[in-house]
Amino acid sequence: MPVHTAPDWALEAAKPIAADLADRVADIEAARTLPTDLVERFRAAGLFSLALPRSLGGPECAPLAVLDTVAEVSRADASAGWSLLIGQGSGFLAWLDPAVAGRLLAGTPNPVIASSMAPAGRGVPTDNGFVLDGRWPYVSGCLHSDWVLLAFAVADPSGEPVSGPGGAPVVRMAFVPSGELAVLDTWRAAGLRGTGSHDVAAREVRVPAELVIDPLFERAKVGGPLYGASMFSFLMMMMAGFPLGVGRRALDEFAATARRKTKPGTDVPLAEDEGVQHDLVLAETSLRAARALLVAAIGDVVEAVGRDAADPPVRARLAAAVVHAMTTAREVVQTAFHACGASALYSSHPLQRCFRDIHAAAAHVAFSQDSVRRLGRIELGLPAPTFLV
Repeated sequence: MPVHTAPDWALEAAKPIAADLADRVADIEAARTLPTDLVERFRAAGLFSLALPRSLGGPECAPLAVLDTVAEVSRADASAGWSLLIGQGSGFLAWLDPAVAGRLLAGTPNPVIASSMAPAGRGVPTDNGFVLDGRWPYVSGCLHSDWVLLAFAVADPSGEPVSGPGGAPVVRMAFVPSGELAVLDTWRAAGLRGTGSHDVAAREVRVPAELVIDPLFERAKVGGPLYGASMFSFLMMMMAGFPLGVGRRALDEFAATARRKTKPGTDVPLAEDEGVQHDLVLAETSLRAARALLVAAIGDVVEAVGRDAADPPVRARLAAAVVHAMTTAREVVQTAFHACGASALYSSHPLQRCFRDIHAAAAHVAFSQDSVRRLGRIELGLPAPTFLV
């Protein structure tokens, strides 16, 4: 992996790749995954290792550098941007014993690590690890990943989940080589078509104990802004740039169409329409405000981690800022889509893809009603499972 020192190296590395994506959109959607040559361009540029800890030889980019880089690629193509952010699973190596993580990296330099946080499988303990069985849905990037981090419920030999002290299932996460998993061809979706978010299945896959982590309740072995708050804060930082990028692309298309297109039956540019002017400036302001809130929320987490730890309200406000960015981007895309008229309906039109892709991304569990209500309970000081923020 290239050694970088400039703080903006990732964004600069992403720009030429993003510029080339305009000619690859059809290829990406037809393949239903990121084409191999693009995967290798991202990998060679170090873009799949933005979150790899510095102590393990990675760049460990600042959270805002990750945000801007993911936004740049997502602006060019949402499927590529989603694949990039999901591929930052090397950040989870911060929860492994450093010697174990070092051995993993020695065998797979600059790895692409996908993940599934839903404990859809079962893991039965053995003398030196676990035997995994199960099927995990929506594993974006599974076709080009080297490893997959899979959440699982610890089970007894009969397959029944083991309960912890509070009665909830005991959940762990395991790093599994992709070659030991079956990929099931399930990803035929309305949006984010090029993310390869297929199901994966494990059948009696043995995972050594040293590759099993408990990031829900244990702090990362590596400190720093990306990992020092919580696992979910790390995930939110990886996701934050995506809605900003898709929203920005929608506004780019909105403005370009308004300048190019005329009002029906006239030769007056659509840009002269007062309603268009009103909608565009409000959408632009909303998206800028969403980014400002994200910058502030990330800054609060970074400051708190620097003092030792980020309390649940600080982490919850970061998650809420990402939810707000997704909600704002969805509204911005809808405004642009409807303002640009019937031409945006064609599958070749970027706004049609923005519309499909932002709604697909908004269906992620991080933006579910249950997740948002949990954030509200924390904001109100009510009892809540704070390990989930």
